[in-house]
Amino acid sequence: MNRFSVNHYICPPEMTVPAFLDAAVAAGAGAAGVSARAVAETGAGALRAMLDERGLAVSSVNSAGYFAAREGALVDDHDRRMVEAAAVLDAGALCVIAGGRGAERSIAQAQARVRDGLEALAEIACPAGVRLGVEPIHPVDTMSKGCVNSIGDALALIDGIAGVGLILDVNHSWWDPALPRICRGHGDRVALVQLCNVIEPEPSRPRREFLSRGLVDLAALVAGFEADGYAGFYEFEIFPPDLRGRPVEEAFEDAARFMRERAAVS
Repeated sequence: MNRFSVNHYICPPEMTVPAFLDAAVAAGAGAAGVSARAVAETGAGALRAMLDERGLAVSSVNSAGYFAAREGALVDDHDRRMVEAAAVLDAGALCVIAGGRGAERSIAQAQARVRDGLEALAEIACPAGVRLGVEPIHPVDTMSKGCVNSIGDALALIDGIAGVGLILDVNHSWWDPALPRICRGHGDRVALVQLCNVIEPEPSRPRREFLSRGLVDLAALVAGFEADGYAGFYEFEIFPPDLRGRPVEEAFEDAARFMRERAAVS
């Protein structure tokens, strides 16, 4: 299995889904991470056909959740559509973002709501054969995006919920002491590893960077995951602003070269 994947989030608005998939194949990827925008633009069935034509698996569908930031029903129509898409695409995981704490809830209250939301979403996802993956979010985004920040908190949150694992995004978890050893004893809980490197152009505000440069020793991190038995996809994930004028193809080529030469993962 080719375990190198690239996420559709990298695409600027003018890049079509077929162009993205072609670029992924040209870079040697064996899978793609699929965004809600890609599903909306093509439809899940047509997207499945495009992927099959190119021999690409789906490492993730992004994303559902935001329970802590939502009022009313725990599971909304968007969540249901993402579960349906993940089922059609036979995705490795449906990424779940906890949602920001906001000003009205304590961390404990927000995380309790996320737990309730996960249980409700799992009741829909499990019968559809969809695995959920909770992504811890960097503490700088606690209020706005994710009230579940540490890997330990995420593990505690998902404990006992069938069909729910972890998605580890290096951009959000590179600071966490648990990251290098998470696959020791918890490897079966890791649904996906999302890779980027990290730079800090301003204090306390990390930015995503190409795999070959930055603050994180990604080669050592991947080597540790491999030694501890992680067998899932490594999904390269950055966003258009992180390109900083560089072509998408350059980012793909850098990631493919890094995975092949420095991480020794194909």
